[in-house]
Amino acid sequence: MTVASQAKHLISFALLVLAGLFGPWDGGDVRADPIVLRSAVLELDPGDPGQLRLGRLDYLGGLIIASEQAGFGGYSGIAVDADGAGLWAIADTGHWLRLDFQRDPAGPPAGIAAAQMLPLRDASGEAITRKVLSDAESLRHLADGRWLVSFERAHRLWFYDAPGGVATGALTVPPAVTQQPGNGGIEGVAALPDGDLLLFSEDMPAVSGEGSAVWLWRTGAWRDLAWPARDDFKPTDAVALDNGDVIVLERYFTPLVGPKARLQRIPAAALNTGGLLQPELLAEWARPLSVDNMEALDARRLPDGSLWLYVMSDDNQNPLQRTLLMVFRLAP
Repeated sequence: MTVASQAKHLISFALLVLAGLFGPWDGGDVRADPIVLRSAVLELDPGDPGQLRLGRLDYLGGLIIASEQAGFGGYSGIAVDADGAGLWAIADTGHWLRLDFQRDPAGPPAGIAAAQMLPLRDASGEAITRKVLSDAESLRHLADGRWLVSFERAHRLWFYDAPGGVATGALTVPPAVTQQPGNGGIEGVAALPDGDLLLFSEDMPAVSGEGSAVWLWRTGAWRDLAWPARDDFKPTDAVALDNGDVIVLERYFTPLVGPKARLQRIPAAALNTGGLLQPELLAEWARPLSVDNMEALDARRLPDGSLWLYVMSDDNQNPLQRTLLMVFRLAP
């Protein structure tokens, strides 16, 4: 996309936001008919069900999720309920997915109790159907109650008041965000406890020339940071913890090796130093362990103080891939 076309797109979105805010559309009916899902228990190591340790993480359980519903799959961002009863997911094909879990109140998901799909809408209330506009990659439920969705191809971040509702505005971002490679845009958004934001690009080189681009919103301005893209891994999501640390999910894939996944942690203090971030490795896994195109990440703090990490895969709506949901506890 050229600079001129990017500018034209941003102007068009501004007009759509105005139409959505001041036009006759009243929000519409965001309800959807339930969909039928199938789920099965996912072992960390299918060859050894007793294997529950992965680096600094304890594997608590997981699900393989499938459906014959048209459009199902492609989930790139998730937001887990504070009580763990379910989650919202965003698909890179232009819809929201709601999952309500079957579970013991103190345990990880044991199955799916109910599910529904809702359209991803623009500021005028129309469902977004064109791939160049519908490629949603990250989802965050912000402290003020709004939902923030990042998109690539037509690079932007939109606010929503509720899943399935109208887009209510756009986040003002550095010009470089709109200049990212078409299929290598903002894959991860971390919403820090103080209201700051951290954006991770998949393929945009950092300003420093080392690693991939990261943008930090702090003290009313954007700052350039860099993510150490190493070993052919690329960031696919990020979540901030209540202490200011940030967990980053990365993926790797080659046809010969297959998929790998990695979780790393950025200490809160490291965000103050700027430059190239220096994360600590929490876990890395590959086949024969359960892994696919791991793209979505969220965290949940339990009443007992333990931290659970939820990781979900994007199956690319490919019959050879799977939608996996994995739940880990970060060991002290």
